[in-house]
Amino acid sequence: MNILNVYDGRGWDIVAYQALYTALQFSRLGHDAAVLCPKGSRLEAECQRLKVPVRQLTLGAKFGFFEAGGWDIAHFYDPAEVPPLFLKKVKASSRVFVSRVRLGGSKAPERLAALAPHVDRYLASCESAREDLAAAGVPRERIFVVPPAINIGRWESAMLIKPAMFQKRPYKVGTISMDTSLKEQELFLMMAKDVLEVLPETNFMVVGLKDDRIRKLARALGISHKVDVLWDRNDVPEIMAMMHIYAKTARRAGLSMSLIEAQASGVACVVPRLRGLSDFTVHDRNGLIVEPDNIAACAGAVVRLVNDPKLCHEMSKMAFDYVDNNMSLPVVANLLLGLYEEALA
Repeated sequence: MNILNVYDGRGWDIVAYQALYTALQFSRLGHDAAVLCPKGSRLEAECQRLKVPVRQLTLGAKFGFFEAGGWDIAHFYDPAEVPPLFLKKVKASSRVFVSRVRLGGSKAPERLAALAPHVDRYLASCESAREDLAAAGVPRERIFVVPPAINIGRWESAMLIKPAMFQKRPYKVGTISMDTSLKEQELFLMMAKDVLEVLPETNFMVVGLKDDRIRKLARALGISHKVDVLWDRNDVPEIMAMMHIYAKTARRAGLSMSLIEAQASGVACVVPRLRGLSDFTVHDRNGLIVEPDNIAACAGAVVRLVNDPKLCHEMSKMAFDYVDNNMSLPVVANLLLGLYEEALA
C-alpha cells in the first residue's frame, strides 16, 4: 500500500508526532509511506533523521501544482488550510482520510466538515473529538475513533523500575508544561505548597517552558527548595523514570503527549476532568480525575497516592497496560491499515 501522511504545521507537537511515527511504522511493515510537510519544518528534519521519505508541501502544491498520483491513501492530519483544488486533485487518485487530533473551538471541526465531499473517512483522536466533528455536521457513520500512537519502547524501561520506585521515599511529583501564560505551572506550584503542608518530605519537578518566572513563583510561595525547575529536555524518558506521580494542571481541553508518555512510563497520574485529557482515564483505575482549577482536590489526590504505594503501583500498571494495548505504535498502525484497506475495497 502507498500511503502519504500530510501535515501543514511547522511546529513539533502531538499531531506532527502522529504523521511521522505512523509513516515510520508503515515502512517497517513493508508499505511505501512518506510524509508531506512544509520545507524547513521540524517534522521535515525528524523525517530526515529517521530516514522516512519526505516531500515538501509548498504553496504551489496547495494550489494544485502537485503530483498527486501514485498514493492509495492520502491522510491529512489536522489540516489548518486545504484549498479545494489541492484536495480535489488528491481525491482523484487516492482515498482521503482526515484526522482531528487536537481539540478546541467549533471553527476547525466546521472547516473539516466542509471538506466532506472530498473525504472518505474522518478519524477522531478521542470521543470528545468525535463529538466535535459530529456536532459540526459530519455523519457519525463516517467518523472512526483512532487514539494517538506512541512509540512505547522508548518509555517501557521507565515502567520496569517503577515497582521498586514506589517503595522508596521521598516521592517526586512532576509536571511537563509549555504553557506560555504560566497558569498551568502556577497551579502546579500552588498544589505543591498544599501537599508540602501535609507531606513536607515530598519533592517536585516542573519541566518544559524556559521562563525564569517559574522559579520566581516557587520562591514567592516559599517552596523553591523543594522544586526542581527544568527547561525543555531531550531526555524525558529519564525524567519520567525519576517521577512517581504526574500531575497535569491544564485548564483547557485537549490531548497531552506528555500525559500519555507518563502513563507509558508507569507514572501514576492525576488528571483534570477536561475533554480529551480525561477521555482515556477511568477514575480510580488507571488514574485519578479531579476537577480543573481545584488546587485542593489535586493536592488531595497527590497526598492519597503518596500515602498508598500499593495503589500508586496498581494504578501505574493499569495506565501502562491501557496505553500498551490501545495506543502503542503497532496497535494504532494496524488499526489505520484496517481502515485504509476497507476504504480501498
